[in-house]
Amino acid sequence: EIKASWNKNAQEWIKTIQNNAIPSRKFTNPAILEAIKEVRGNTIVDIGCGEGWLTREMKSLGWTATGLDATEDLIIAAREQSNQTFEVFTFEDIIKGEKMPNPPFDAAIFNFCLYGKEDVIPLITKTLNQLTTEGTVLIQTLHPFFLIQNGLAYKGQWVSDSWNGLPGNFTDGHSWYARTMEDWIQELNQIEHIEFNIKEILNDDDKPISLIIKINKI
Repeated sequence: EIKASWNKNAQEWIKTIQNNAIPSRKFTNPAILEAIKEVRGNTIVDIGCGEGWLTREMKSLGWTATGLDATEDLIIAAREQSNQTFEVFTFEDIIKGEKMPNPPFDAAIFNFCLYGKEDVIPLITKTLNQLTTEGTVLIQTLHPFFLIQNGLAYKGQWVSDSWNGLPGNFTDGHSWYARTMEDWIQELNQIEHIEFNIKEILNDDDKPISLIIKINKI
């Protein structure tokens, strides 16, 4: 369902990103870039890179950056804009233990691309396996306040239509799993040999819009 939705909407997504049409990105883009600046290392992988905007920004920050995504049209668009390494590579590939291009990495980024329920912790765990000894995973995801804003019960649950609320002519939105803050903490505590912290990103109205989760190998 997720792959089909992204395949169908890839060109619309590219246009939306290139037109900077999503208002919340005014806050979330600088937030993830600031988080990356605080990470030490030289090599980084942008998992779920889309059309590659963040991978390109990583290069400008001095990183040797690789971009991975499951949607071929997005990877094609990314390659057209940069000579960095962009490859079609899925979450399933990572969970199966397949070797990512150019490992090991000092850091891995998941920026608004974690949609599942059961696969998130295995995905993070297997990604950590392809990082250097003191490697870092950074995750940016919607803040659990989203549930309250949308009149939903404050509990982990599947939410329909991933494209809902975005500008553009998106169709066939996929479902995604929304977590509470407690959900995130409980799940992260299942991963061995790490430490983590969570930062809340606010908008101009001091309303929370995203979480940035930093996971370090220890």
